Amino acid sequence: MKFDEDRLKKLEEIKKLGLDPFGHKFEALDNSYILNHFEELKDKEIRAKGRIMSIRDHGEIIFIDIKDDTGTLQLYIHKNKLDEISLKLLNLIERGDIIGAIGKVELTKRGTKSLSPTHIEILSKCLLPFPSTWFGIQDIETRYRKRYLDFIFNDEAKEKIKIASKIVKIIREILDEEGYIEVVTPILQEVYGGANALPFKTHYNALDQDYFLRISPELYLKRLLVGGFEKIYEFAKNFRNEGIDTKHNPEFTGFELYKAYGDLEDMKEITKKIFQTVSKKLYNSYKINYIDQQIDLSNFKEETMENLVKKYTGKDNEEEIIKEGEKITNKKLSYGEALNAIFEEKIEKTLIQPTFVTKYPVEISPLTKVYPDDKRFVQRFELYIAGMEFANAYTELNDPLEQIERFKEEEKKRNKGELESMPNDEDFIEALGYGMPPTGGLGIGMERLFMLFTNSKSIRDVIAFPQLRSKNE
Repeated sequence: MKFDEDRLKKLEEIKKLGLDPFGHKFEALDNSYILNHFEELKDKEIRAKGRIMSIRDHGEIIFIDIKDDTGTLQLYIHKNKLDEISLKLLNLIERGDIIGAIGKVELTKRGTKSLSPTHIEILSKCLLPFPSTWFGIQDIETRYRKRYLDFIFNDEAKEKIKIASKIVKIIREILDEEGYIEVVTPILQEVYGGANALPFKTHYNALDQDYFLRISPELYLKRLLVGGFEKIYEFAKNFRNEGIDTKHNPEFTGFELYKAYGDLEDMKEITKKIFQTVSKKLYNSYKINYIDQQIDLSNFKEETMENLVKKYTGKDNEEEIIKEGEKITNKKLSYGEALNAIFEEKIEKTLIQPTFVTKYPVEISPLTKVYPDDKRFVQRFELYIAGMEFANAYTELNDPLEQIERFKEEEKKRNKGELESMPNDEDFIEALGYGMPPTGGLGIGMERLFMLFTNSKSIRDVIAFPQLRSKNE
């Protein structure tokens, strides 16, 4: 890394003044507070801080815009008001530097709310050329690779990360009121499970054993249910060794919730409550705009996967539906697998308004309880909005004997080369053997939730530092 020669020279000049170019603690009011309480702050000495975004030199008067996390404040600098050390420092600070200022608020001749400082301090010297304040970071690739710069110039990008934080807080408040407790489960797992996905593999030196980064916290959360916890949830960092696109990132935040003595209907209610409460608290409405659609979160529809496929294909015969599914996948399928193939390829993208898709095939739901009157299907829903899956919920399978059989079916798939199938977890089976209550479980992909409520087309926009391919590739 080569730093800017002129900036390095100014850094040395700052040191010669007896100042630390990287400053010290500096307590100050937020810029937004100063602007919003301008009248009541008159005649008071106040302190402000921020990064220099622009400097406009008019001789004896200099205007400097400083930006903190809350907004931009103009410094209205009269050189004759500055103390001696600040006057010398004024010639050594430039765009990108972080400074503190002490003085009184003052209106400019044009009526702009400003701070007129008598003292300036350097808090951090910027040693690299600072991008144009006017144009910011135009190149999309650079925006994602140098996200810190993007956040400096792009308030909209920064606001999306802030909204994501608010959403997590709102969900926690909802669940606190409902009597849930937040828990933490292992990220490094000896046997990965809880979803159909490829894991990341690592080696645990202390144990001299291979481990996996979790693809889901589900099986550990269920162990807690066995242990007597009844209403639990976790915001879990999950890792799936899969593709990257506008809707997927290999590292993501999964939210999972479990209610002992509950079922799928309870999960529908808590899902609706989460989406509607977030919408109401953020935007004071159940109607939100997402890309070019208006989404109405006051109304959640419900359809079975089988009915959706039959409506779409116009076919009511199982053999015809299997043929249709096999055309899509180019491999032999069961009826349930064919339903899912048709649904994923043709139908899910058409589900714009909130829709619970229910009665999933047992073949693709190894951890879910079947319907007593039709064992082809399980008590599961996925929530679709704007053509994307947002939530996945079950009445959880708590029969250890049945779970053994489901794992055996997963093993058959693995032997056929379907590497995303779930491995057998004998410790989990043993835990179930001690008895897990009837349970409802829910999972939500948090980044997709953030996308919905920030009107973002790409998952990268709601992740502070999304994964990118190496520059050398």
